[in-house]
Amino acid sequence: MGKMSTKSVDYFEMFQQGVSISLEAAQALQAAFRDRCIVESELKSIKDIEHKGDTHVHQCLRKIDIAFITPIDRTDIVDIIKAIENLTDCIDAVANHIAIFNIRESSTYLRRFVDYIVQCCKKLDELMAALKNFKKNHAKINECIVEVNRIEEEADRTYAESMRKLFENETDPIVIIKKKELYQLLEQTVDCCEDIADMVENVMVAKT
Repeated sequence: MGKMSTKSVDYFEMFQQGVSISLEAAQALQAAFRDRCIVESELKSIKDIEHKGDTHVHQCLRKIDIAFITPIDRTDIVDIIKAIENLTDCIDAVANHIAIFNIRESSTYLRRFVDYIVQCCKKLDELMAALKNFKKNHAKINECIVEVNRIEEEADRTYAESMRKLFENETDPIVIIKKKELYQLLEQTVDCCEDIADMVENVMVAKT
């Protein structure tokens, strides 16, 4: 009694709304890195976007909790929603660390990592849009998943290159510590994007 049916809740729209919040945060981070000097106002805006993501997750979990039937496994829905939240949290963590470390200027590697994050978020947005009609959109879904994995592999190569250059060229231990942690966090953020794509892939395998 009182349970919602799958017709009253668009679970795939939940995914796309969550990813759109992640993309908004990623683009704010990209805007902060656009020029040589980091734009602090763009960084500060990411906290508000992250709060929006938290609110979205709480609303989603309440709807899932009272749902009677779901189009895919309830656990998978929760896992994907929380993975998307984790992506937004990681973007927010990058912005926080930039402020904590008092980093005032961007660099080639920082901008490159942020570009990877934005590219992945855009592909995830396409993925979630295609997922709404997954029975007809297998090719598009697979294309998006493959592209996210490709970008993640490119980010891995950039991470290895950035760390090598850091230890080869930098002599200030404080700078090494700051950049090392930031590069690791940025690389982990791209990994979060791959995690979401992999979860969707696993769901599609289970549905076929």
